[in-house]
Amino acid sequence: MHTFYLTILVLNTQIFGDEYVDNFEDIVWQRYSLRDEKESLNLSKTFFPPLKNYEVNATQVSEDVYPWIARVIHSRHTDKPHVCTAACVKEEIFVTAARCIATLHITYTRVIYKDHRIFSKAFIVPSNGSKQGYDDVGFIVVHKRYYMGVWNTIDIYPLNRTDTAYEWFRNSSFNDTHKVVGYTIKKGFHRIRNPQSDFFLTELEVFIDITLCNEVYTFNNLMGDFNVPCYHSCTLDDYRHDEPRCSMYHGVEGGAVFNTKTNILLGVATWGAFYSKYELPVGLSVVNSASFYEDYACAMKIQDDSRVEVENGFYQSLCNGH
Repeated sequence: MHTFYLTILVLNTQIFGDEYVDNFEDIVWQRYSLRDEKESLNLSKTFFPPLKNYEVNATQVSEDVYPWIARVIHSRHTDKPHVCTAACVKEEIFVTAARCIATLHITYTRVIYKDHRIFSKAFIVPSNGSKQGYDDVGFIVVHKRYYMGVWNTIDIYPLNRTDTAYEWFRNSSFNDTHKVVGYTIKKGFHRIRNPQSDFFLTELEVFIDITLCNEVYTFNNLMGDFNVPCYHSCTLDDYRHDEPRCSMYHGVEGGAVFNTKTNILLGVATWGAFYSKYELPVGLSVVNSASFYEDYACAMKIQDDSRVEVENGFYQSLCNGH
């Protein structure tokens, strides 16, 4: 089994916190505090780093195979820079990792979906965020007038959470084949921070487990518990025996993790550490938390509103029920 040291960097920019201040009127950003997980999870010594959006030995795939997949860009006029991956779950509504959209400007953010460039209407993030966003799904609602075709969507995981310590996840069966799909760059090139870099849609078969991150990231109990959902290209037993399959990797913000048999979206990739010598598990947020459903309801309210021009704070009040 590999041994590694995780270097923790202090970020200069706080991704999650108080109300986002923006000059534009059509953005939703809810004020929230961190979830109280003291009674359920011990996260005091954990750190959830952002993903680097790269792959190792993943398979390039056509967008026609996954017509519900999309990518987020931050430009009004060009297809670059690429920011993250998103999945269409309902007409005009996309899900991604919340930390992906945390620093974006709404008027510069477009979603490329089925080769159409669609301007964003609103962002929604959890009203009760998790530590470093490890369990936070973000929503992007787009303007309908920029795409008048058929909306291909993916269904979301149908079972609710029954506790806050992932016992429901531990007791669930994820033996069916799962894949992660998203826009990636090859490992090594991700270190060249070029906004003009090309990203390609790739997929990788993965294994879902609650023990993967906890065993790999705790490093002989020198770090905190990571009892959270994760995936990797191999099983934990394979990892312990250094099986070749474990050298494969796919970790992008918003990467869609889905069941290949049912075509159900289990979750989106949200965090993972980088190590140059070998590959580590990736954390995902399962799309069934209370905050997910709350924000999904908010997204549908915004989707249903047909007003072209709205006053500052209108969407926020719409979701708050005012």
